[in-house]
Amino acid sequence: MTLLCFARAYANLRSSIQGFDVKVPVLGILDFYGAKNFTDPFWHSPAEKMAAKFPGDVTEEFMNRVYDEKPVPIRGGVSLEGQAPGPPDLRDPRQAYAMTNIAQGTLVKNCFPSGDLKKIDPVLNVTPAFPPTFIVHGDADEMVPLAMSKEMYKRLQDAGVQCNLVEVPGEPHTFVGKMVKGSHTWNLQREGFDFLQRLIEG
Repeated sequence: MTLLCFARAYANLRSSIQGFDVKVPVLGILDFYGAKNFTDPFWHSPAEKMAAKFPGDVTEEFMNRVYDEKPVPIRGGVSLEGQAPGPPDLRDPRQAYAMTNIAQGTLVKNCFPSGDLKKIDPVLNVTPAFPPTFIVHGDADEMVPLAMSKEMYKRLQDAGVQCNLVEVPGEPHTFVGKMVKGSHTWNLQREGFDFLQRLIEG
């Protein structure tokens, strides 16, 4: 997931990810196909296409090695759509953990076992005070379906928050990793940066 935030001062981690319940006001959010709306059944159901790509013999003991990594990793190991650095390597416990949980529909439950999704879900935290938000999302995204961003956009509109949603035709998840400068996709996603520029200059 890619979220770009411009803050009035240094923002804490929560502001850069969610834009709500933060000490430092966020000036604006540019959301590229961000994961959200975690109460939707999509997040708690097996992903059949993903499951078909990965063998079912990855053991829980092997995946749990992810908790033993020190220091705690801060970088992702693979693109969900197979862009660089390459396709998933299930010999890596972190990649095996992520892909297996996505395939089984258990990622949200295992990453946030308390179940208090209001703490992490921007959709559940939209108020009139939510920062201006511009969402860019491909309509061929199967990892984070466009419907998630549409729900966010609707709630922002209902709350009177300055917002926009650009649907990029034919693009899957993480499409920014392969788009070509000057293409139709490039020009559409540029509207988000223009939105941020207007906020900064305003």
